[in-house]
Amino acid sequence: MPWISDHVARLDPETFYFQFHNLLYAYGRNCSYICYRVKTWKHRSPVSFDWGVFHNQVYAGTHCHSERRFLSWFCAKKLRPDECYHITWFMSWSPCMKCAELVAGFLGMYQNVTLSIFTARLYYFQKPQYRKGLLRLSDQGACVDIMSYQEFKYCWKKFVYSQRRPFRPWKKLKRNYQLLAAELEDILG
Repeated sequence: MPWISDHVARLDPETFYFQFHNLLYAYGRNCSYICYRVKTWKHRSPVSFDWGVFHNQVYAGTHCHSERRFLSWFCAKKLRPDECYHITWFMSWSPCMKCAELVAGFLGMYQNVTLSIFTARLYYFQKPQYRKGLLRLSDQGACVDIMSYQEFKYCWKKFVYSQRRPFRPWKKLKRNYQLLAAELEDILG
């Protein structure tokens, strides 16, 4: 199963700062990470809260993106028809077109699951097929947004071995957020 290895609770600080830096064009950042939280309800009462980190893997030349790894884990270990779920993803990259289609299809099949996506960067946002993938996710009910300072700070506290050090924002975090948010708004209409 693709989710078995490298499912971790926290990232080291260097990995977080490198992989989640919200650059407009992030050359050399070939890994994708999802920091996730899953809230579960049964009969309108919260019953559990899970969180952790997935990243993409390559198995004998077969790419397994973090979205696919998460869905594989979630379907095998969590998903039940008598419970409702709200999933939040904090992603280093927005989904590629194939993963966006996979996740949109998943959301269409499971009405008891809602998804919020906060992404540090937009993956190939200038290409029409990637833009369509993000729009398809939104059309299936996913809330898609760009990570702001608040989401980076939350991830630092929840998903990074920070040893209680404060999150230190990088230069141009706010400016890049504004540019990426405007681009995403253009994509989603």
